[in-house]
Amino acid sequence: MYKIITRLNTPAQCIAFAEEHRLLPTEKMCTYHKKPMMVSSSGKTGQVGIFRCRKSKCRTKAVSRAAGTWFENARLSIELQFLLMYMFSQKYSYHQVKLETARENIQTVLSTRTISDWFSYCRETVTIYELEHQEVNSKIGGPGKIVQIAKSKFGKRKYSKGKHIEGHWVLGMVENGKDNLRLEVCPDNDRYEEMLVPLIRKHVEVGTEIHTDFCGAYDSLPQYGYIHKTVNHSDPNNKFVAPDGTHTQRIKSYWRNLKVMFIRDGYKGNFTDWLIEYSWRRKIKIEHKDAFEELIKAIQYVYKID
Repeated sequence: MYKIITRLNTPAQCIAFAEEHRLLPTEKMCTYHKKPMMVSSSGKTGQVGIFRCRKSKCRTKAVSRAAGTWFENARLSIELQFLLMYMFSQKYSYHQVKLETARENIQTVLSTRTISDWFSYCRETVTIYELEHQEVNSKIGGPGKIVQIAKSKFGKRKYSKGKHIEGHWVLGMVENGKDNLRLEVCPDNDRYEEMLVPLIRKHVEVGTEIHTDFCGAYDSLPQYGYIHKTVNHSDPNNKFVAPDGTHTQRIKSYWRNLKVMFIRDGYKGNFTDWLIEYSWRRKIKIEHKDAFEELIKAIQYVYKID
């Protein structure tokens, strides 16, 4: 918090940071004269200046510098925008945001709606970035390696009158001895072979030994070059580990932790977005990266400066 307050405390500091990290354009050509335009201040809260043509009679009188960028249509001051970005990256609650902004004597009173909107902007940007970079990730497993796979349901609720609210089925995959968890929301909650096998092939190398439960949807895995072993969770003698040592305990432990976080967060928006944000934060923690810097990287990608 100290870093963001001291480094991005004034409009000039914020604009310089945005320029340095290519969040704002530093130049633009006049579409009429084909000459560089100059940057001037608009003097309005939340705006980051405008481009003006140097020719007084130019048809292109002025162009917002924020057009097409992360800052377009923002009504908050640029300092407050960066503060909210930082707070999202550090996983502040709405209550914590209100306390911190009051403590820093920020004059703008932030409503829950405003905080929610800005956190949603950040989450949507992270979601786009992660989805478009997902395909380039290397697969897990490989010959001589074991990957545990299991499904789990999130968000199922039953009210006193017996009304059921459908949840979300998620497929999880993790390699033994590593922390490379892969998660996929099952489209339309489909848990049949036709849906699950392509998801597994997307993430797991051919030749991998795959451990699952007795679900028939996995039976065709050997046809695709995998070694498939199962554990019978209905076995009264040992429902956790098969006689040959096959088990899915590690992926099950991930499900327990993930469900605790899901309930704690109380997120009411798109479940897939929440799951992608969770994976993004988890990857940052494992790789010892800075969450604010990673958010900036996502914004740079989604809002590219020409």
